[in-house]
Amino acid sequence: MHTLERSRLRGVSGTETDCAACPGSRRCWGDNLAAEAVYARREPPLERGARLIEQGQQPALYIVATGCLVLRVSLPDGSQRVVGLRLPGELVGLESYARGEQAYTAQAATASAVCRLRLPAPGAGGAHGALLERLLMKSAAQPERASAPWAGLPAVERVAAFIENYTQRAQLSGREDPFKLPLTRADIGSYLGLAPETVVRALGHLSQAQRLAVRGRTVRLGGPA
Repeated sequence: MHTLERSRLRGVSGTETDCAACPGSRRCWGDNLAAEAVYARREPPLERGARLIEQGQQPALYIVATGCLVLRVSLPDGSQRVVGLRLPGELVGLESYARGEQAYTAQAATASAVCRLRLPAPGAGGAHGALLERLLMKSAAQPERASAPWAGLPAVERVAAFIENYTQRAQLSGREDPFKLPLTRADIGSYLGLAPETVVRALGHLSQAQRLAVRGRTVRLGGPA
């Protein structure tokens, strides 16, 4: 991206606006955004691999506009574990509101754009309290809050359930048009509790069974046309 274009994007991203004025507001908030004003500031674009927040940082709340973020938690032995994904319309960092610090590191798995939301002050009442309640309800409805659809499944079905869950959340058909998985085999394994080699074998099995067509990170559901 040219320097002038980057500068222009950063200038736009510094302006806080009401989400109701955004063309993507329905994707993020549904049809009843006007119930309480939600103010957000578009952040500079995130290139793949860029970090939005670090585990342990001060509270901040974001919503994904485009792309995909992967959430990682640092463990006491120094390793990291993938604990979730965030896709367009999903919140990042609300856990920090109660904890007082970020619960995980959020990194762009693909080129992404996010908006930073104006977080109500603790103890705020009235409209601010209503907004916080809505944010909590939205966060509670996000997929990681429920039981993972692959829990307890054998490795092949676990990988298949992950891919199906991703296509649903990303609103991809996956059958008419191939798509790219946002995670590496190692990250998928970390997320699902499988070794990377097991993920590779599971994808191979699904491909042989013509449930998927796989080439690198590109996947087509149902196998070749």
